[in-house]
Amino acid sequence: MSAPLRILWAVNVPLPAASEALGLAKTPFGGWLSTMTQRLAQVPGVQLSVAMRAPVPDLRTAEVDGIRYYALPESGRGGLDARAGDCARLLADAKPDLLHAEGSEMAYTRRLLQAWQGPRLLSLQGVINGIEPHYLGGLAFAPMLAAGRWRQVVAMAGLLANKRLRFMPRLRGERETIALASHIMGRTPWDRAQAWALNPGAQYHHCARTLRPAFRARRWAVADCERHAIFLGNSAVALKGVHVVLDALVLLRRQFPSARLVIAGPRPGTGGGLRRVLGYQAYLLDRIAQLGLQAAVEFTGPLEAEAMAARMAGCHAYAMASLIENSPNTLGEAMLLGMPCVSSHAGGAPGMARDEEEALFFRAGDPVGLAWRLQRIFASDALAGRLGDAAHARAVQAHDPERNLQDLLAAYRAILGREVGA
Repeated sequence: MSAPLRILWAVNVPLPAASEALGLAKTPFGGWLSTMTQRLAQVPGVQLSVAMRAPVPDLRTAEVDGIRYYALPESGRGGLDARAGDCARLLADAKPDLLHAEGSEMAYTRRLLQAWQGPRLLSLQGVINGIEPHYLGGLAFAPMLAAGRWRQVVAMAGLLANKRLRFMPRLRGERETIALASHIMGRTPWDRAQAWALNPGAQYHHCARTLRPAFRARRWAVADCERHAIFLGNSAVALKGVHVVLDALVLLRRQFPSARLVIAGPRPGTGGGLRRVLGYQAYLLDRIAQLGLQAAVEFTGPLEAEAMAARMAGCHAYAMASLIENSPNTLGEAMLLGMPCVSSHAGGAPGMARDEEEALFFRAGDPVGLAWRLQRIFASDALAGRLGDAAHARAVQAHDPERNLQDLLAAYRAILGREVGA
């Protein structure tokens, strides 16, 4: 019998499956990573370890369902890095045949790639060098000054400071990280273009994401949804375009007075501190008040997968208004539910659905185009049903767990030159 293939996955968030065993607070993030790693661990001949950047003082290990998890202590500014000594100890213990790192955005990934001299595969997530031109979400000082919205001006100043002091310094590090990878994995034409631009010598491998099972277990139905409720998956940063949706909502409410937004995540300003007055969250709160939409915008708070699926399926439509994305998970999840979806034509989103067939697309940053497409869905149950059925059929194929596992194993075979999963 041949020796097992030892694979080390490096991810940048603690995975829910191992949080309790490692003494970490459980979060709703990284569900798709858990889904794929758990399937990979069941492949005969594969011995899987997972390294996770975590807020712990020392390297921790635990075994859960056949996977050896490592909680690697955060270090550096913002906790985005890891100590070289911890990385060396982790690699000496795991002894991987292949290091598969997820995400190029953080110094943590670069630290591990630098420490490992064997085969390296880097999966792209956001690619912040491609995101940078859209970081401010199209927001500018002039309209805020003209309107005398000083709270928005202060909030915008915080957003600019954050970009200059925290975001921009990370761009060079990401370029170095991508240059370290001889193999790159992605899933959209957008990330393939980014890989080509930043590391043209790397071999590109395609593998779609396997999304959370809760979104396969439920189906959207127009008869069961709240009429004219629009679900958004994220409001954390300006590039998500929630301000564009607010302007679209004003237009929609002329024809559909009950139209409202349901936004996943905590209400802006609930964390206290400077975030109450600085940055995008503070801007959103004042913009909602300026437009008189306080009663028409709901923030759900953090949601686990089952609750998220139920909340999404209870809305009339899903909207993805980002100025840039690679492959937004919530768009894929809404499509799996069979929801009618409206999406900005940005980044990798056009590779996830066809316009007028599986979704309706609008030009990123255009609230009129977004509102027009949403009103088409609200006005026609036939259109909503047709889009939702087609979206579901497309997503079931794109996010098929077995198909994606086989694509992953094919990449491993190509990189290592040996059979995997036989």
